[in-house]
Amino acid sequence: MRGSILAVALAALAACDLPGTVSGPDATTLRLTGGVVVAAPQGYCIDPQVTRPQRGFAFLAACAAINAASDRPLPDLMALITVQVGDANSALVAGSEPAFRAFLETQQGATLLGVSDIGGPVEVLNTGAATNAVTVYTRDTAPPDIVGSQPESWRLFTDLRGRVVTITVRGLTQAPLTQVQSREVLDQMLQQLRAANSVQQSTT
Repeated sequence: MRGSILAVALAALAACDLPGTVSGPDATTLRLTGGVVVAAPQGYCIDPQVTRPQRGFAFLAACAAINAASDRPLPDLMALITVQVGDANSALVAGSEPAFRAFLETQQGATLLGVSDIGGPVEVLNTGAATNAVTVYTRDTAPPDIVGSQPESWRLFTDLRGRVVTITVRGLTQAPLTQVQSREVLDQMLQQLRAANSVQQSTT
């Protein structure tokens, strides 16, 4: 009887999609709050020191930058990637892509971008919209909070598991990325995120 109660309790916990923990300096996948799974592009790992799974936040960088002993190859394009998962029922992208894109092009949208991510005030340079994805390319108008990162960054908003998820990609000041290059990393990250969560959703 006790064993059956324990089994039911474990099943209930699994159904809650509790966040996981970063398994080590070479970790490439992680479950964040809300059951959203982060999967790193090739050459990238999840930083266990900065990532906060219960807060829905993951920080990714080249594996060799996180762990000097890592034998994983360097990515073709070096960037800093963050993933932030919103609160439950915060989804707002799917079905509203044109309106959300237009909002980000306003001064109010630029102000929101400046306070909703690592960094400060930004200038909006480019925006885009596709099915369940709105993108914005910005330039910081004040020094970024991440020392050593370039002022330009791509950001993408998408809905997963009833929550809005934000992906941000920044290059490094020592090896800055062009707008096209950083967009390539952003697209890779989105593909990884969608693939990881389509598998997760189909098994729950």
